[in-house]
Amino acid sequence: MKRILASTALVLLSESAAMAGSPVRYNEPPAPSQLPTYPVGEQLRERGRNDDVTGSIGARSYRGRTYAPIVSKDGYVPSRPVAPPPSWTGFYVGATLGTGWAKFRFSDKWSNFDGVGMFGASVGATAGFDYQFSPSIVAGIAVDGNVNSTAAKANSSGETTFREAASWALRGRLGTLTSDDTLVYVTAGVSEVFTSLSLPNNAPGGGGARYVGGVFGAGVETRLTSNLYGRVEYLHGVYGKRSFHGGLYDARPDTGVARVGLIFRPSESDGRDTPFAPTGARTPLLRESWTGAHIGAHGGVAWGSTKLSDSNGSADGVGGAGGSGGVLLGYDYQYGRSVFGVEIDGSVGGAKSTASGALPLFSTSAQITYDWDYSIRARAGHLFGDTLLFGTAGWTQTYGRLTTAGLFGISASHAFTGVQLGGGMETMLTEHVGARLEYLHSFYDKYAAVLGSAIDARPTTGKARAAVLYKF
Repeated sequence: MKRILASTALVLLSESAAMAGSPVRYNEPPAPSQLPTYPVGEQLRERGRNDDVTGSIGARSYRGRTYAPIVSKDGYVPSRPVAPPPSWTGFYVGATLGTGWAKFRFSDKWSNFDGVGMFGASVGATAGFDYQFSPSIVAGIAVDGNVNSTAAKANSSGETTFREAASWALRGRLGTLTSDDTLVYVTAGVSEVFTSLSLPNNAPGGGGARYVGGVFGAGVETRLTSNLYGRVEYLHGVYGKRSFHGGLYDARPDTGVARVGLIFRPSESDGRDTPFAPTGARTPLLRESWTGAHIGAHGGVAWGSTKLSDSNGSADGVGGAGGSGGVLLGYDYQYGRSVFGVEIDGSVGGAKSTASGALPLFSTSAQITYDWDYSIRARAGHLFGDTLLFGTAGWTQTYGRLTTAGLFGISASHAFTGVQLGGGMETMLTEHVGARLEYLHSFYDKYAAVLGSAIDARPTTGKARAAVLYKF
């Protein structure tokens, strides 16, 4: 017995000597890793995502790169995993609100008028289903219904109103996730628009018409709260022509809508009920702060409608559309999760309306174009992770030009000044590169006594555009 006790004592003494200076701790952290550490500041954000009392995480992969473990001050690694990111797979419903416009082209055997333009509001509902194929790819299908106040009006002996009353669309969409909570996507499908024409005193010739065509566009969607997502998108419709009055003339519309949406996703089974980190971000933020200067390039679609009036009446609906592109420069300041800034931008190209006629002895043509514009605007918004939802307002100027050719050829131009309002959504793709989708609406002053006549002109324009930016 004495031999057994002596042997046991010797074994215990030898083990104690071997481990001298190395106290045993539960959940001992691993040896220092050769993996890169998280970007500056991400340790605190990641600790906020984990509910372990130590507030630390182990090694993990983020956006294709593996980072070293984050260890708390007392040397422990977490015993619980980081909450999983949300899945975009599931059904959703939502409501939309935006600005709509339309341009109609009328033609007969003698003439062509590509320039009945109209602006108005668009209110609608949407429903759809998305499926997340991979960590970064989402595809889905959606159906929309909209009620529109988009209209052109003429007043002389009575009011004549041409209206885009309603529309619906069935669309597919495909997008990429710039973060767990933000989707950038393109969309395309089939659409139908309903129009109505009302004449003074219920004169014959009024009524409704339907047009079927294609619709395409792009958008950005981001998570706001547990179940609610915000969406900003632009949709452009191109439709076939219809003949009226036994084929005497044809009509063909183009339409556009820039709108915001509030989307409800009912599923909570995929981790969306996990609280946000203190910063509001689910994944490590790509950018520490939005404070600083930025430059960028933008391009999109411009629409315009000019109201002509004199002492006898008015015609609010001489409009057109066209491409627009340019550059921008700005500076932002971040305060908490809010961002304030100022921006200046310039564009070339814009809305154009044309008219032409051919008679046996001569032909004529005319066009109204807005060739360039620039604006100086302030903006303010709120950050949801790496995505900024913002509004903007400021001062703008555009250059309008009227030219005619034929029997009485003339040319005139005028610089219109006015107020510009808008909004959009901007998201970071990398630490310095961002993408933006926005809409800008401009109200300009009146050009009195055009060419010495009794006619006054007042334009309204809108631009839906995408931009790529570099933030210093």
